[in-house]
Parts: sequence; structure tokens; C-alpha cells
Amino acid sequence: MLNLVYCAENILSCDVHSVEPCPGENQICIEKTKQCVCKEGFTLVDENCLAPSPDSSSSHTTTTIIVVIFTLALLVCGLVLVFRKYNLVNYIRQQINLRRGNNETFENVMIGQDDPPLSP
Repeated sequence: MLNLVYCAENILSCDVHSVEPCPGENQICIEKTKQCVCKEGFTLVDENCLAPSPDSSSSHTTTTIIVVIFTLALLVCGLVLVFRKYNLVNYIRQQINLRRGNNETFENVMIGQDDPPLSP
């Protein structure tokens, strides 16, 4: 019951005509609703209106950078492991050499007089 009375006092204790209409700093009294609200740019924290701290945005930025770096590191490590496991570097080199037209199959064939005669 006392808690309800305390909440009612905080909600309805606003009087525009008094010297200090609201109990906390950075609060303004709205005449229509008779409620104290925080000024623009302030947030209500434990019945006090506080300005947002500049460190909060930098901590979010730092966290984001750390998460991005960690994710990129995991992706690079995963790609390296896949390339090593399936030996993809050699496979890619072979495919490039095949597309260049380097046919080594005819280089080992010897054409000349050393061949035995063909018999019909």
C-alpha cells in the first residue's frame, strides 16, 4: 500500500506553479498530465535523469570491431584448413595449366629412325 502511495506521489507530484515542480534534476513538469519527465537528451535511470555517457558509444564500437576481426580470423583459418585438407592449391594449378594449352602428352613421344618397322 505504501509502495502504491509512493508511486502515485512520483507520478502526480508535479506542480507547474511551484519553484521546484520535479524532485530530480534535468526533469520538466508537463502541465497537462501533471507528470515529471526527463528533458530531451536525458534518460531515466533509477528515478534520476542522466545524460548518456560518451563512453557507451565507444564501447559499442570497440565491441563491434573485435567481433568483426574475430569473425574474419575464423573465416581465414577455415579457408586455410579446407585448402590444405583437399589440396586445392595443386588442383587449381593443374586446372590453370590445362586451360593454357600446355599439352605435355606429346612431348614424351619419340619420332625418328629408332622405331621398329611396322609389319602388315
